[in-house]
Amino acid sequence: MSVRVPAIERRADERVLKWIHAEHNQDEASQADTSKRLGPFITISREAGAGGSELAGLVAEKLHWDLLDNEIVDFMEQHYGTPRCLIQRVDEKHENWLSEILTSRIGGLGFSESTYTHRVSKLVLLAASHGNVVIVGRGAKYLLPPEQGLSVRVVAPLNSRIQRVMSQHDLSEKEARHWVANKDRQRQNYIRGHFHQDESDPHLYDLVLNVGIVSLEEAAEIVVDSARRLIEKFAKQGGC
Repeated sequence: MSVRVPAIERRADERVLKWIHAEHNQDEASQADTSKRLGPFITISREAGAGGSELAGLVAEKLHWDLLDNEIVDFMEQHYGTPRCLIQRVDEKHENWLSEILTSRIGGLGFSESTYTHRVSKLVLLAASHGNVVIVGRGAKYLLPPEQGLSVRVVAPLNSRIQRVMSQHDLSEKEARHWVANKDRQRQNYIRGHFHQDESDPHLYDLVLNVGIVSLEEAAEIVVDSARRLIEKFAKQGGC
C-alpha cells in the first residue's frame, strides 16, 4: 500500500495550478536566466518496487514541501486534454518508432512521446523555479542544475522489490518479477533515449539509499537532513 499524504497532495494540486497559471503569464520571459532562480528541490530516481514514491511522500510531508509525482500525469491530462490511457503509454517509457507512430495516430496530431516529454520538462522546470518541491522520476535530475538541488537514487534487493509489488498490486511472484523487470527496463530506456544517461550509475547522485537495509522512514530522515543542509546553503546565498 502506498503512503498517502492527503494534505501534501492537496497543496500540490493547488500549487501546480498556480504554476500553470504563472506559465501563461510569464510566457517567454520566464525562460530568461531561469537557472539562477531554481531550487531548492529534491529529485528522486528509483528502482521499480523500491518504494521511491512512498519515500518522496514522506520527505515532502516532513519538509512541508510540494510533491510532484503522479500529479504530473493528472495535470497533463487536465491541462492538455490528453486521454490518461495515452499518457500512460509514454510516461517514463521510450517507444520504438512503430509504437510511437501508433501512439501519435491514436492521440491525434501533435501528441507523441517527444511532445509529452517536452511538456513534462516544462512543468518540472516551472516547479523547480518555485522551489521547495520533491520531484519523482521523469528525468528531472537531468533537467535541473545539480548544484541547486539534491538528487537521490532509491534501490532495494530484487526479492524485496518483488515482494513489495506482489503486495501492492496483488500479483503472483512470477507476475511481480515480470512487472519489476519491465518497469526497470522502460525507465532505463526512457532516460537513455531522452537524456543519454545510465540512471543506474550511482556516481550520478548525491545520495543512494538501499531501503533493503534501512526503512523508508529512516531513509526519509536521511534525505530530510541532507535537504536541510541544502536549505541552509540557499539561505546563505540569498537563494530562498
